[in-house]
Formats: sequence, C-alpha cells, structure tokens
Amino acid sequence: MRQHKKHLLALILLCFFFTMQAQNMQGNLLVVGGGSENYNSWSDTPYAWAVNKAQNKRIAIIGTDASPTTWLPNYFVSLGAVFAKNFPITNNSTANAQATYDSLVTYDMIFFRGGNQYNYYNRYKNTLTQQAVQEVFDRGGLIGGTSAGLHILSKVVYTAQNGTVYPDEALANPHNQYMTLADDFLDLLPGIVFDSHFAERARFGRLMGFLAKWFFDHNEDITGIGIDDKTAICIDTEMNAIVYGTGAANIYKAGEGNQYSLSGTKLAASNLHVSQMVHGSGFNLNTFEMQSSGEVLNPVSNGPVSESIIWLSGSDLPAKNQNMLTLLGLSGNMADKIIIVTTGNTAFAGQYASILTQLGFENEILVANQTTGADPEWVNKLNNSSKFLFAGCSYDPLIDFVENSAGGQALKSSIMALEKYAAFIGDNSRFAGKSFLNNYTQSYAGYDGLFDFKPGLGLLRNSLVMPKTFDSSVDNESTATGVVYGMVRDSLKFGIWLHDNCVAWIYPEENKIKLRALGNFPLILAENIGTKAGFTDQSAVNSGNPRAIAAFDKFIFRLMDETLSVDIDFFTSVNEINFSQNLFYPNPFLDRVFLANEFYQTLALHIYDGYGRKLYDEILYEKKVISLPELKAGIYYFRLTDVKGKTISVQKMIRQ
Repeated sequence: MRQHKKHLLALILLCFFFTMQAQNMQGNLLVVGGGSENYNSWSDTPYAWAVNKAQNKRIAIIGTDASPTTWLPNYFVSLGAVFAKNFPITNNSTANAQATYDSLVTYDMIFFRGGNQYNYYNRYKNTLTQQAVQEVFDRGGLIGGTSAGLHILSKVVYTAQNGTVYPDEALANPHNQYMTLADDFLDLLPGIVFDSHFAERARFGRLMGFLAKWFFDHNEDITGIGIDDKTAICIDTEMNAIVYGTGAANIYKAGEGNQYSLSGTKLAASNLHVSQMVHGSGFNLNTFEMQSSGEVLNPVSNGPVSESIIWLSGSDLPAKNQNMLTLLGLSGNMADKIIIVTTGNTAFAGQYASILTQLGFENEILVANQTTGADPEWVNKLNNSSKFLFAGCSYDPLIDFVENSAGGQALKSSIMALEKYAAFIGDNSRFAGKSFLNNYTQSYAGYDGLFDFKPGLGLLRNSLVMPKTFDSSVDNESTATGVVYGMVRDSLKFGIWLHDNCVAWIYPEENKIKLRALGNFPLILAENIGTKAGFTDQSAVNSGNPRAIAAFDKFIFRLMDETLSVDIDFFTSVNEINFSQNLFYPNPFLDRVFLANEFYQTLALHIYDGYGRKLYDEILYEKKVISLPELKAGIYYFRLTDVKGKTISVQKMIRQ
C-alpha cells in the first residue's frame, strides 16, 4: 500500500513538473502587416518559417467569413503543411462550441485572417476558441495573423469597437471615441500593441496616439510595433524577431524622461525612440537590441545658416493660415510691404493678397521668372524688403529664378538674413528644407520606389519638411515614409511633418536656431542622433524598384506644441571667428571691394555690422567684384564661406 502511495506521489509530482513546464513555455508568432500573399513572392519566406515551426504541420485558419476561399490553405500546403483547414467561426456560439475547441487544439499552428478585429475580439472573447488558441501557444505552437488578425496578437489590442481611428484624429485628441484599447483577450505578447498597414496608411501618427492613450489611462509605458503591408515579423520562443518582406517593422518606445501631455486635446510627447527594421534585420523583444546591416549615419550640416524668422504651414487652405499671416504682418515694421512670391499661380497668390489686405497689411505679388529677375526695380525691392510669403510656387521655375537671376539672388540673400521674415504656405513649405521631395503627391511614388528628391532653398540646412501629412488629397505612404527616407538619403539631422493648421516657427536665439510649433495640431519632429541606417532592397511591384523604405536603428521622435522648443541648428557670431586673412581690398573702401585671391569655387559673402547683425548676403559664383553702394560709413566684418558653410576668412573692413 505504501509502495502504491509512493508511485502515486511520484506521478503527481511528475504531472506537476510538466504542468509548470507548459506554463513557462512560449510559442512562436507570425505577425503580418497585411497585403496579399502569393506564390513565389514576399510571403514565401515568413509563411514557410511558420509552417516549419508547427511541429505536426497541421494549420488551422480562422476567420469570421462564412465562406472563405481555399487559397490560403492550399498556399500553406505548398509551403510544407501536411494539412490546412479553414475554420469559419462567424459567431459567439460557434466560438464557444466544444467541437470547435476539440478540433483546434489538435493543430500546432493557428492563423487569423484579415477582416475586422472587433469581430474577433467581440465574438471570441471568453470562449473556448480563445482558450484553444492560448493553449496551442502555451505549449509551444505557433499563432499568426495578418491585418485585423495581427491586431489581436498583442496583449494590448486596438479593438476598433467604434470603428477605425485615423492618424490625425489620434494626434488631435488621443481620448476620442474611436481610440478603444483593451488588454483582456489573448496573452501572447505583454507590453505590446500592434498596428497594421503602417506605411501605406501613415499610421505612425495613430500608433503614437495608442501609446499615449494607454499611458494616460493606465500609467504604463507600452511598446508599439507597426508593420507595413507585404511585411512580416517572425518571433521565436526566445523573443527573437526577424523581419521579412517589402517594408519595415516600426518599433516605437518611450525614451528616458519622455513625457506625454495634452495642449487642449492635441498630443505632445518629448522623447520617443523609433526604429525601422527591414528585410533580414532582427531585434529582440525582451531587450530591443537591434541586429541590422548598414553604415552609421552621422548627420551633416553644410552651407550658410539662415538667421531670418521662418514660418512653415501644413495646409494650403487660407482658413488654416490666418494666424501665420497675422504673425508675418505684425513682425518687424508693420508698415513694411509683404512680397508674395509665386511662379505663376496668381489666382492662388491672389487669395492670400486679399487676406493680407483685409488684415491691414500692404502687399505685392512677385511672379518669379527671368523677366522679373532682371528688372532693376524688382531687384532693388527684393534687396530692401524684409517680409516674404511663398504661395503657389513650382519647383523648376522658382529654383531657376533663385539660381539664375539677380532678383533671385537678392531674394535668397534677404530670406537668409537677420531681421528678415519668410512664411511658406502649405505645399511650398518644402522649399525651406535642404532636401525637397518633389513628387510626394504622386500616387504610389514611395511604394513603387520612384521618389524624386531635389535640393531645396536650404533655409533649414539640415532638414526636410513635409506638409499635408495626413491629407486625403496626397499619397499618405509618401508623406509618411518620404521624410525619414530623405533624412537617410541625404544625411539630414531633422525631418518635419506638418498637417492641418500646424505651423513650424523657426527663429534665431543667441547662437542657436530654434524650432517651435504653433496651431491646433502637433508638429512631428524626427531627429537623427547618429545611428546605423540604410534602405530596403525589396520590391513591392513588378518593376523591381526597391520600395522607398528607410531603415535605422534609432531616431528620436517628438510631438511638439508651443511649449516645447528644440535647437535645430547653430551659427557662429562674428566675435568667435579668427580674423587672420585679408582677402578683401581696398580697406577702407567706398562702394566696391575686390577679392585678392583666385577662388575657382562658389563662395558666399556675409557682411555684419559692429554689433554682429548680418546686413548682407551674396552668393559670388566666382565673382571678384562686390558692389556695396547701400552701406553707410562705419566698421563692418566681411565673412567669406564655402558652399558647406566653412569659414574661409573674416576681415574687418571700414566704409568711408
């Protein structure tokens, strides 16, 4: 009898041991951002990985449609599954049926189709189907899902109970009625919330809203992972994740000291760490250490620094720009005329001329072309004006005007100088950056790998600006991905997303160039702090062009309101420069000076008064004679720089 008791005790202990082991086991996950699978395509590698992780290679495919096609079961079989079956679980009764449970637990892989995640959450919660899925995972099986099926795989679920929420809605008010999050469904990935179709629907704004909403409601920081369509991450039992497909897995985490706050209802965040991992890259979901290829990208700030005050708006609509127009008119001398620069869209420029007139600000429209660029009267106006509004300019004619006419040179010098003011309307905000994404409105430009980047005016010498970020009138994948793609492509330090009546306000303070945000929508700022970066080499289209998706280990993202300022550049005061070379003569001079040396390169001349205020800028283009009839008698400092902004010489000069 005692012997039987000993055997029974041993059996109980053995059962307890295996039960504890099962509780500590974790399965594998296949998390897919959406998009159609196909034979011999992007989906083969991640889906085959999942089949190989299913020990018995039996695959259950769950969906809420009553009559799903057999395509997906057949596809899994082609990748090595011994058996694959659709489970159309359309209601709560079927989800809670014993027969459903008994069948599902015999599979080692369960995969959720796309559709509507609230149907999954609402119909399967607290049912035997939920229990079966959890048990398969807990014993080391594989759970997968695509699109809506992805959303239910993280511990924190965006349920979409009241319908979908759009990115701009999430940022304008993270507590709006559509921001429905829950953590009472599957327990597969704690501390994570997923989002799908990430790039193509510009959902980076929505994911940041999810993180803030959860923090506001639960005082807990969670990690957001947004996955592009035709892209998957394969997560093994050790929480190692590998990315496969045409896009990226986008990881959003609160950085040290990050603060979420609300200004009215709009969201602000001070320090979010963002990673974009592309095909073949990996990371660990416990440590978030990245394993990626590519070179370290250190941002470069080349060229002269603009010391003017600049406003950049996110919308073309006059109703969204009234406050910016008022700020422009009230700045400096209110009596100064505002020059409205356009390249031919006089109807659009005329709308803004009428508004400025109604506000009481004198204005005049300049149609920028070679005719006006050669007009001495316009050249004189542009040299002596202090306020400029860019509205309805197209790239080629404006750049031709700036680079190839005397009026354009005068305009560029003026908008770079201290105590000058320049405002850019919506689409034209792109001109302020060093790099300019020319075709962001073109459908599928990013998806097809057809981005067209050009040099901007360089008022922000290390940045790229994207207006109308979430507008339905533009291609949202291009607005979402184009900023960071351009930052990596051109080694830029900052990327700026604008939307609605959000206005970027850039101004000099001491020796720094500062950025603030105005308006009722947050400005989104990306900062490259020096990180490993590169691009995907995978194509989403038959052309074979790689999709325009950048990869980087860590950028800093901020959601900015008027309370947060960021230093985006710096400049050197005259007093800090070494006065070593004498390149200008005669000294003293009357109305002209000459360069003593031959320089076979483009140079920039900056003239400061004795207080360090910049009075004059000119791009010399190997010019050796500089006419300065407007300078009054006094002491000046002539600073000569190369095209990268490196100082060649600073010389004290006396005007007789």
